[in-house]
Amino acid sequence: MSVEIKGYNEELKKRFEAEESRLRNALGVDVIIEHVGSSAVGIGGKNIVDILVGVNTTDDMVPARDLLTSVGYREGHDTHPERIFMAFRADDDGTDRETGEGDLHVHIVVKGSEECERMLRLRDYLRLHPEKAQEYFEMKKIFAHEAGYDRKKYKALKSEYVSDLIKEMEKEEYAKTKK
Repeated sequence: MSVEIKGYNEELKKRFEAEESRLRNALGVDVIIEHVGSSAVGIGGKNIVDILVGVNTTDDMVPARDLLTSVGYREGHDTHPERIFMAFRADDDGTDRETGEGDLHVHIVVKGSEECERMLRLRDYLRLHPEKAQEYFEMKKIFAHEAGYDRKKYKALKSEYVSDLIKEMEKEEYAKTKK
């Protein structure tokens, strides 16, 4: 599978808002639904809308997954004990392919968990530091090129960068607490 990095598309915010309503109808009111990822920060990338769904306990994760499956989501390969990863393709024709521009990724996590807080803090950090957000976007283009536009290789390069970015964010947060 290949990766294509594009500039930010303003329609992604509207796509989130519409999906937030649909998710709220499917999942009920006892969850948090947050726009995360690059489209929440206003920078380009694969232009997929990332959505965090926070549930109360780990026991609530599988029922949330099942409800999302009932409205067209599919569980992805990036699921692990702290997060269930779901994807929705607007043009789902039953074929097994990666999601693309305008599609949706949902990350089901426990509210207040380390995974939940990390995603929200990173989003907020990039919103507060537009120069870091722009640097991240530029790095995505570099990673795509270095990976030969191979999506799996791109994800590995980007993941390492995001880990370093989180460490930088945490170091800055720690420094603020020492003042």
